[in-house]
Amino acid sequence: MFNTKYGPFDGKTWEDLCQMIFKRKYEKESYQKIPASPGDFGLEGFTLSSGLAFQCYCPEKHYDRKELYEKQRDKITADLNKLKDYEEDIAARLGETKICKWIFVTPEFDKNELIKHARKKEEEIRGWKLGCLTDDFTVLLYDADDYALEIRDFQTALGEVMYFSDILPLVELNEPKEVYEKNIVRKNKLRLKEFENKDSYERKLAKLNDFNIDQFLSCDPYLKSIEAASPTFYMKLLRVITEFESTIKEETITWFGDPQDLTEKLRKLFIERIINDLKPNSNITMAAKISEKMFARWLAVCELDYDC
Repeated sequence: MFNTKYGPFDGKTWEDLCQMIFKRKYEKESYQKIPASPGDFGLEGFTLSSGLAFQCYCPEKHYDRKELYEKQRDKITADLNKLKDYEEDIAARLGETKICKWIFVTPEFDKNELIKHARKKEEEIRGWKLGCLTDDFTVLLYDADDYALEIRDFQTALGEVMYFSDILPLVELNEPKEVYEKNIVRKNKLRLKEFENKDSYERKLAKLNDFNIDQFLSCDPYLKSIEAASPTFYMKLLRVITEFESTIKEETITWFGDPQDLTEKLRKLFIERIINDLKPNSNITMAAKISEKMFARWLAVCELDYDC
């Protein structure tokens, strides 16, 4: 899945959304979808009256900037080359229409080099003198923001939750395991401070440390298993997790009571957030399990601290 501020997408969901947008936005220009079978010829669709052609592309996952550019560049190159390879097939579907603009629609792009590549291909294709293209044939790059109003309209009509910010990644685990274990032990001592002078203190502390360390070590593999089983659900869960971290940061700064009381308060809020935001695909059992693992992770990486 490729996450955006409009929600997560894969190739199919992005194309489905784009087709709905094209059909509505370009209805008066006689938009015509091109079915994928026997082939789309490098085109998702076109407008009969204005000569606009569209091709959609959504990355399979998040890449670094260089790799994303390369994926998008190669996709543009391959699909534009199809204009020449399938000239007769395309012309038969266009009729008297000629393509004046070929528009590459992708959730996002962030390298100027992609625009440079578009200009290069544009000049190359003009030199082919294809009968189905105008002499001033142009390659344009659009991202999700170019259709922001249409995307929001469809999300509202379908009753989908609307997002207005990107999902932040989890804090990376770059330290040795021992560093995270020490963080957990230090914070658990504060959580059990009321037991400090009791005979059961060391036993309770050891058990709590073992439990939290085990939950911490199993957290990321557990989240990866969710992602593998249901990428869409995982992205929604990740949004809940990362946005709840803001709540944790504020509460730890302003809290003046017992650390364990703060932990329990936050845990209850987090479980409620999971159940409410992810329904009907969540329940108390799932939410409690996610909460146990995430709170152990937050203790380990110092998202949840009591010494602020």
